[in-house]
Amino acid sequence: FVKDGGEISLRVNRDVENKDLQTPPKSRYVKHGVGRNIAIFGGVSRLLVLLWSVQELHTSCAEIVMDTTPAGELKRLRQDLLRNYEMNIRPFKNVNQEVRVLIYYDVRHILELNEKYQTLTVEGILMMKWTDDRLKWDPSSYSGITMVRLTKKEMWIPDIHSIFNVKRTEMFWDDEVLPIQVSSDGSINWYPPTVFDVPCGAKYKHYPFDSHNCSILFGSWTASGEDILLQTLDIPLGKSSVIGTEWMLTNITHGNEEIASGTDKYPLVRVSLYLKRISTIYRFLCVIPTLIVFISSMSGFWLLPSDGSRYLIGCSNVILMSLLLQNMATTIPAGTEIPLIAQYSATCLCMSGIFLVITVITELLRNCSGTPPELIVKLAHQYLESYCCLISFSDASPDKYRFLNGVTASSSNSDPVAIPEEVQRKNDWAIVSLVVDRMAFWIFVLVYVILLVVLAVI
Repeated sequence: FVKDGGEISLRVNRDVENKDLQTPPKSRYVKHGVGRNIAIFGGVSRLLVLLWSVQELHTSCAEIVMDTTPAGELKRLRQDLLRNYEMNIRPFKNVNQEVRVLIYYDVRHILELNEKYQTLTVEGILMMKWTDDRLKWDPSSYSGITMVRLTKKEMWIPDIHSIFNVKRTEMFWDDEVLPIQVSSDGSINWYPPTVFDVPCGAKYKHYPFDSHNCSILFGSWTASGEDILLQTLDIPLGKSSVIGTEWMLTNITHGNEEIASGTDKYPLVRVSLYLKRISTIYRFLCVIPTLIVFISSMSGFWLLPSDGSRYLIGCSNVILMSLLLQNMATTIPAGTEIPLIAQYSATCLCMSGIFLVITVITELLRNCSGTPPELIVKLAHQYLESYCCLISFSDASPDKYRFLNGVTASSSNSDPVAIPEEVQRKNDWAIVSLVVDRMAFWIFVLVYVILLVVLAVI
């Protein structure tokens, strides 16, 4: 038998035969060794039990001390609030009372306005506020704690989503870890960061000076107005801090709407974003080339029809306007409206082509042989010469003829008698060609002025 002190007591029955008492010494030694091992094991066991008891006592004391600290009070508050809380049931005092949810969308970044797919990507903070009477407490009972943070998995939140969201299906960024602020009076504030891709029917009539109005609709997927009442949160608008490289947010408005489906009515909140293009690169790419074409075309009319620079100006303008229209075709999406800058560029392209045609016609008239029609010559000399800013040809001096018509001295020496008639005929054709050229100039000016006035009014 093994006693509590680890000593071994051996009792032998007297009735046992003598052969049983004659145990070899080795067996007795084994029994004594087993006894010592058992004694050691018992001592170690009692030591482990003692250490475990001390550890449990230390843990209990630590918990008692922790319960009196702010962290302990906060833990106790969370446990008390969520003990009998049912997160799948909306907060209400009676069944017929709806939950009033206030919404405000604070835009922070205009990421992109996709002109091809007509979508707007915007980043911001969706501010939501509501009241849950089940989450009220007395701050004096919890060391003056007036606010606690809970997660989405621990409490009820309204199922507010962006209606007609195009690309993204998730509502918030990392919504599983976003904290929700709960105050002691039951008021709840939740400000999750969001990214929305919403359709935006942009109009490019005034491109690149265009402005657009895009809207984001917020509403509940499942709850009607009898369960959740959405309203806008009144926040005074301050200075815009929206970040954007190409678009500037000029204004943002919030409005309440309501759609009906049978007997149920679903409240919505519409957030309207007013955007204006601020990138100046498009102005240099679109406006300056058209101005250059206009000025060069008008200046080309003051060159003689025989000057080769006129052909160079006309061809350069045609190439420049063709490249500009090609760039607009790849930048601006196809739609029902044609941008005014595209209409103006197309008109400049046509006028540049007409400029080349007029240059060819005046050159052919200048080099015509024979006598020009007398009525046209008389009309040019008596009426159109002064109005078209031409040099007077009334003084028929040979030097002046040579200046105007380029008649060489060798030709004048070869046939001195025929010079006046030949030169007069050439001068008449030159005047006719110049009159046609000047009339085309004024027609061009009138067309450009009318075009600019019409585009400005539209």
